Amino acid sequence: MMELADIHSHLNFGNFKKDRDEVIRRAKIAGLSFIIDSGFDYGSNEKSLIISNEYEGYVFSTLGFSPNRIGKSDYRYVTGQISENLDSVVGIGEIGIDLKKAQADYETQKEIFLHFLELAEEFEKPAVIHARKAEEKVFELLKGRDVVAVFHCYTGSEKLAGRIVDAGMYISLSTLICYSENVQRVAEVVEPENVMFETDSPFLSPLKGRNEPANVQLAYQKFAEIKNMSVDEVAIKLIKNARNVFNIV
Repeated sequence: MMELADIHSHLNFGNFKKDRDEVIRRAKIAGLSFIIDSGFDYGSNEKSLIISNEYEGYVFSTLGFSPNRIGKSDYRYVTGQISENLDSVVGIGEIGIDLKKAQADYETQKEIFLHFLELAEEFEKPAVIHARKAEEKVFELLKGRDVVAVFHCYTGSEKLAGRIVDAGMYISLSTLICYSENVQRVAEVVEPENVMFETDSPFLSPLKGRNEPANVQLAYQKFAEIKNMSVDEVAIKLIKNARNVFNIV
């Protein structure tokens, strides 16, 4: 049976509260073997831990601190939170730098990002990277780091995508691939061995309304079409990437 995965979603958002069971059921029907739920501050991290415990073995958590939360929440609480829940998380993130939306200046974002990168190195967890209009800067900061990096919802250039995968890092393409020409161009130049897929639910729906993990199958289909491969071929390679990176057996 074909195995798919959504390696970045936000089931911890309130708009999944009423029908989370149905969302999970639809994901299973769509062929998803697992979902990774990503936190972005202390509160969402706590919710993610509760959800991954409720759907143990199917939903997994990454705990992080988004650059968009700087000034609104204290990242130091998240440091302790990660340390206390190491056995329950599969990655550190989302963390990173956002030069489009975040209110904090670059140097502040950089300082906090490096702090969490050091945690990822220390705890030997993959880092889930949020980089918006800052992909080049983040890539330079990752050089020489002993950490597995996943560029979540990558929307950077094709040229940088090639450098990222050449450096042994991973790119996660979202359901944007279904309608974004930029993401489709990136898909043309990267090989399945360095790619994973996500929905970033509830955002970036390829359909009307709220996005959800089941829709990741549409991203697989579009990528297979672009690469002139079968969906089965793509799924075999990508599930291996996801299981290896996040140590999910």
